[in-house]
Amino acid sequence: MMYKILQLTDLHFGALLPESNDIDNVTKALIKRLIDTHEPDFIAITGDVIWSLTPNSFTVFQDVLSFINNFNIPFGVTLGNHDSESDFARSKLYDVIRSLSHFTDMSASIMHGERMSYYVDMTVDDVQHRLYFIDTGDYDALKVGEYDYITHEQIDWLIAADKDFNGVGQLFIHIPIPEYEDAKALGLAEGHQDESICCPKLNTGLFSQLLLNDTSIKAIYCGHDHDNDFQALYHGIQLNYGRVTGFNTYGHLRRGGRLITIEGNHINSVVVE
Repeated sequence: MMYKILQLTDLHFGALLPESNDIDNVTKALIKRLIDTHEPDFIAITGDVIWSLTPNSFTVFQDVLSFINNFNIPFGVTLGNHDSESDFARSKLYDVIRSLSHFTDMSASIMHGERMSYYVDMTVDDVQHRLYFIDTGDYDALKVGEYDYITHEQIDWLIAADKDFNGVGQLFIHIPIPEYEDAKALGLAEGHQDESICCPKLNTGLFSQLLLNDTSIKAIYCGHDHDNDFQALYHGIQLNYGRVTGFNTYGHLRRGGRLITIEGNHINSVVVE
């Protein structure tokens, strides 16, 4: 049996320009085509669903998630840096997500401030699989760098949650961790690497803890940088960018997604357009 996950990232819905409504409809048409073509069993959205500083962005968020929900496919979501720049809290967006009928049945979840972390368990060919979703926040309050970082509390939660899990784990985030930059510098990246990696300048140690604790995590998927879609095998963990999905944003790559396939204990992924 093959289990298929479609990663969508950086949808960027919202009236950024007068013609944005038409552009958003093109993004919806692409999403529908990707789903109809690849028939995923699960949809993973890795942030920047909306431009939250545009008018009526909360209503736009509700509309987009309702659109995804109407495909009647289980889905998971983590938020990006552009999703909560307005006057509504990230927790309010998670309330919308959790209210939808096809949002995945979480095996466990926790809120760290405004950020939600959770995981989903499934069995494929008698092999246990787990999908972790961790909210990477938005902007660095310490101003060491521009972008936020995964907190120690989130890392501790992940390590504790994974301790007694004997299967294959995958992690979905929005902002890439600094090891993406390291892997690229070592020449390990395969795929488009046409933009600087906009990772946090503070490295809070997620990757090292995954290695030191011999966790189940075999692959990490992020978004955030629209002109990157590369993969890099780094110390036994596959670092993946999704392919930018939304048309209402910058980037020269053709819009699409990343299709992740699971067969037994094997995982693989390719960019789809």
